[in-house]
Amino acid sequence: MNKQKYAIIPNILTIFRIGLTVVIVILMFFNQNDNLYFFTINNGYFTNTYKTLFASGVLFIIASISDFLDGFLARKYHWVSDFGKIWDPIADKVLTTSVYICFAVLGFVPFYFVIIMFFRDLVIDGYRIQAGKYGIVVPANMYGKVKAVLQMFSIILIFFAFNFPGGFTSNNVFYYLVQNLLVILATIVSLVSGVIYILQIENKKKLIKLNE
Repeated sequence: MNKQKYAIIPNILTIFRIGLTVVIVILMFFNQNDNLYFFTINNGYFTNTYKTLFASGVLFIIASISDFLDGFLARKYHWVSDFGKIWDPIADKVLTTSVYICFAVLGFVPFYFVIIMFFRDLVIDGYRIQAGKYGIVVPANMYGKVKAVLQMFSIILIFFAFNFPGGFTSNNVFYYLVQNLLVILATIVSLVSGVIYILQIENKKKLIKLNE
């Protein structure tokens, strides 16, 4: 069997993930008054999980699985394409950033975490484009992968459990930390991975200039 004829599958999954992000965002703001169930911790302090929010969470998990699957297939069968190199990371960032922005608008997470992670990605993308002009390719570091995992799990937890609007403004420190712990960790690791990535690019640029 000629596996190369299926090489387009990772690209299809990438496009699918971008399309699914649009559906997720729409659902997150659609009819948020109908409760599906209540999740209670700390004497009922954590409540309110909505039908459409639940559906958005399920779709987010499907999108995350598609991300894992297209990467796995591309590596295993060498189905790597120029389209995938460009659009796969874009699709990942569109998915997580869009959901985080929606969470901030809905009052589930503080805006400042979202802004920090957004600008981190913006700076890294700028460096990546600049590095491409030098022919420099820097693979994702371990912290970048940890950041992605933390972001995924923080989003899933907020979708299905800790989604009390405005809860992070409460004086209850326990609530703030439980709802935002993974978001805080993802933000910190995001910054660390970004600094490491920039240093790696700068070191490679110096080596290139020395060899010129």
